[in-house]
Amino acid sequence: MFVTRGGYYAWKKRQKSPRQLDNETLLEKIIQVHQANREVYGYPRVHKALQSQGEEAGRNRIARLMRDNGIKARMARKFKKHNHRHHLITDPHNLLLQREPPSRANEVWVGDVTYIRVGKDWNYLCTVMDLHARQIIGWHFAKNVNAKLVMETLLMAIGDQCPKQELIFHTDRGVEFYNKEVYGLLDEYGIANSKSRAGHCWDNAAMESFFHTLKTEMVYFHRFKSLVDAVSHIMSYLRFYNHDRLHSGLNYQTPVAYGEMAA
Repeated sequence: MFVTRGGYYAWKKRQKSPRQLDNETLLEKIIQVHQANREVYGYPRVHKALQSQGEEAGRNRIARLMRDNGIKARMARKFKKHNHRHHLITDPHNLLLQREPPSRANEVWVGDVTYIRVGKDWNYLCTVMDLHARQIIGWHFAKNVNAKLVMETLLMAIGDQCPKQELIFHTDRGVEFYNKEVYGLLDEYGIANSKSRAGHCWDNAAMESFFHTLKTEMVYFHRFKSLVDAVSHIMSYLRFYNHDRLHSGLNYQTPVAYGEMAA
């Protein structure tokens, strides 16, 4: 296609259309939301965040502007899903299999342990999540994975939540959860003990999902030189996760906001 010199300069001098100006303004808002949330939001969460601010732009328009300007969720690795027929297998130790999803706080807690490299060594993070609001209510980070790690995490959750009704604590079958000290603590506070089925890590899917999110949005982007350095980043991310990060499973509300709404 041939364009005359005069036509080119006329195009250069042409004023921007109202739609172009609106897109530039919207793009600035998108960038602000994206950067304010650690650059981990894709277009669905950016759309919901802008919607909560009164912005009426459509989801597809936001997706296009983000794509055209190279704005995407910062994720270090992809999660590969597997299809299993785990619903066919039952286990009397798993108290959640035939149970409806929790409808209130302090009905079901789930816990797990993951490993994070600090320097040349592996250290271990244990967390307890309130399954109703997906809120992290207890955590502890240490050099060793043992009963003390689990108990410190549970004591933080118990001290913060003060559960007074029937409560289930669900974990996998790791040895750190299978010991008399942890059982004694659960019995002391009247907390029922639930375990995933052998070889079925997806029975604790909420915790698996949280650890995946934690690692792909924060851990994989840092090389922690000390325990203090790692703890500082973990604390910062947990505050963000509980108070600021929109959760797709909670209708794009934060765990804290969802919990407060249901209270």
